[in-house]
Amino acid sequence: MKEFDDYSAKEQKQLAMCQRLISEKSYLSQEALRRDLQSHGFTSISQSTVSRLLKLLGAIKIRNTKGQKIYSVNPQSRPAPDAARSIAEMVVSIEHNSEFILIHTAAGYGRAVARILDYHALPEILGVIAGSSIVWVAPRVVQRTGLVHKQINYLFKMN
Repeated sequence: MKEFDDYSAKEQKQLAMCQRLISEKSYLSQEALRRDLQSHGFTSISQSTVSRLLKLLGAIKIRNTKGQKIYSVNPQSRPAPDAARSIAEMVVSIEHNSEFILIHTAAGYGRAVARILDYHALPEILGVIAGSSIVWVAPRVVQRTGLVHKQINYLFKMN
C-alpha cells in the first residue's frame, strides 16, 4: 500500500475520514459509508470513490458478533507513521462537548499529537490521553472547554 503522502490533500482527508468512520461504526455496505462521508462534508463523493478508498485503506470484510459482514481496516495494511508529516496532515478533526475535547488523527499519530500538546504545556489543559488515532483532552476547568478547543485549533492551525 502507498503512504498517505502519495495522495492529494483532498484524498488524504477522504482516506482519514473513511478510516475513522470504519473504526467507529459498523458498515454493511459501501452505500451506508458513502452517506456518512457525505454527512461529514464530502457531499459529492461517489460509490466508486468509496470503493477506491476502501481498497487504498486495505479494508476487509469481517463478521461481527451478530454474524453480519462489516468493513474493517486491516491493521497490517495501515500506513506507518511518518515523522516528516505536518501537523495539519496528522489531525483529521477536533471536536468538543461541554466537558472534553477529542482530536481525531490519521492512524498511528495520536501519541505524536498528544506529545505536541504536552510540549506546549497549555495551562488550560489538565491532562491528555492518547490512543493510536484519537487524543482525549481534559480541560482544567470544564466551563472553559470551548476556549481550550479554540486554543488547540489555533495551535494545530485548523481554522
